[in-house]
Amino acid sequence: MAVGTITRLPEGIGAEQYDAIMEQLGVAGEPVEGLIFHSAGELDGSFQVFNVWESRENFDRFTADRLRPAQVAIMGEEHVAAAPDAEIVHVDIHNYVIP
Repeated sequence: MAVGTITRLPEGIGAEQYDAIMEQLGVAGEPVEGLIFHSAGELDGSFQVFNVWESRENFDRFTADRLRPAQVAIMGEEHVAAAPDAEIVHVDIHNYVIP
């Protein structure tokens, strides 16, 4: 079953850091396994990312194998370790349509 993730980034992490990490990830040249849909933007003063994944396992693997190393490359190990965790909400997707 597909799963949605809503990631609310901690205060002080916004579009600038998001853009740098996305560039480091190189998603356009190396697609993310299991990622169906990706979007990001500011909502209620917080930068948030909304993704739809084929499975929770795809999300977990991406986070460990690609996202964290990209964060460390951009922000440094100490900053990443000291930053508050992002709030992540997982939602079972009942239906999605890609026209």
